[in-house]
Amino acid sequence: MIEYEKLSEVNKFFKQDFITAFEKFLDKGWYILGEEVAQFEKEFAAYIGTKHCIGVANGLDALILPLLAWNFEPGSEVIVPSNTYIATILAIIKAGLTPILVEPDLQTYNINPSKIEEKISKKTKAICVVHLYGKACNMQIIMQIASQYNLKIIEDCAQSHGAEYQEKKNRWVWGCGGL
Repeated sequence: MIEYEKLSEVNKFFKQDFITAFEKFLDKGWYILGEEVAQFEKEFAAYIGTKHCIGVANGLDALILPLLAWNFEPGSEVIVPSNTYIATILAIIKAGLTPILVEPDLQTYNINPSKIEEKISKKTKAICVVHLYGKACNMQIIMQIASQYNLKIIEDCAQSHGAEYQEKKNRWVWGCGGL
């Protein structure tokens, strides 16, 4: 077997800290929400420079919630990069919407802004960009397209915590948020 990543070795330095944190959590008996989540939300909001941060159970939930919050008509289309993680597509489908795939820019592997317009139809309601590998998408062009066609923007920043675009940190973390 060829080892890809031996997490036990990678985490060895942090092992005692992990054990201490887990024991503290276990002893409290509070496994949902609680002080730790509230503290994380506060600190992360400060880190990315926004007023609010809401922790959810997982990335898929974080992707589904804003799609549902927009209350798009069932079957509405959401443009999404073709090379995204499956959770992005699953969230769109779970929200009763249709994913429309757009190929990536081969220099950044993010959605190719020059290929978005050709995929827009009368049923298109949003663009879900995915900031991959710590690189922010070219949001200036994407925002112009969204404005021109009256589309909502949803950003999946799961792979870009702390990444910046035009000197601002990505605002949406595990999953999507809307502008």
